[in-house]
Amino acid sequence: METVISYFNALGIDFDTFWKASLLLLLGTLLLSVIGRFAFGKRSVLNHAVSSAIGILFIVAISLVLRTFGEAYQQLIAPLPFVSISGNTLTLFSFQNAHYTAICGELLNMIILAFLVNLADNWLPAGKNILSWLFFRILTVVIAYILHLVVVGLLATYLPEGILTYAPVVLLAILALLLLTGVLKIVVGALLSTVNPIIGGLYTFFFANIIGKQITKAVLTTLILAAMVIGLQYLGIHTILITMDALLTYLPILVLLIVLWYVVFRIF
Repeated sequence: METVISYFNALGIDFDTFWKASLLLLLGTLLLSVIGRFAFGKRSVLNHAVSSAIGILFIVAISLVLRTFGEAYQQLIAPLPFVSISGNTLTLFSFQNAHYTAICGELLNMIILAFLVNLADNWLPAGKNILSWLFFRILTVVIAYILHLVVVGLLATYLPEGILTYAPVVLLAILALLLLTGVLKIVVGALLSTVNPIIGGLYTFFFANIIGKQITKAVLTTLILAAMVIGLQYLGIHTILITMDALLTYLPILVLLIVLWYVVFRIF
């Protein structure tokens, strides 16, 4: 054990923080999957959201690997939500210290990314065995990564800076209002939608329509990842070392995450 701790210390990684963060990631994912399975049934919206959250973690991993290969690959890295990369350090977004416009911008960016992941996952088959499943999940991550790169580029090119600053606030407020109105039908029941057909229509869009369902999953995925970032910062983790040696050290956790991803996808 002392040898392992010394190895982590040599890399500049605190071993105690590392295993706490790993437990938060793996056990948190498993706990949400179990809740989704027994509270909402197999392949519920919550479990889809958990699966998409894992996929987004691998999108971050792709960006980190490209970053370590040098500046030549910088243009292939879109600004990812909830994280920023500078030198050999990945910094987690601080919800506590950021301005509300920055928070809304990060949340909307994550919703867009999660929507693309869910959409790609919906297009591609599940796979008949573990190898085909892994192939299609990798393809899902790659397609979503490319689509997000294109979307971010288009937004940055064609939208003025003022709109990019305040539009996320307005869009998130509208989305939250519409989504919560649709949820009212679940809480109150059919009576409310009979009295007000608009509520029934919003419910149908967000929970029955294929595009609306992807938006709902994207919102849940965003909330899961936001909670994970806040949890890591609660443990005192604000930055993550991303040198090549450090990334190799994280590899066993990624392998366990793939196994957990398969379990979530197949069992829950």
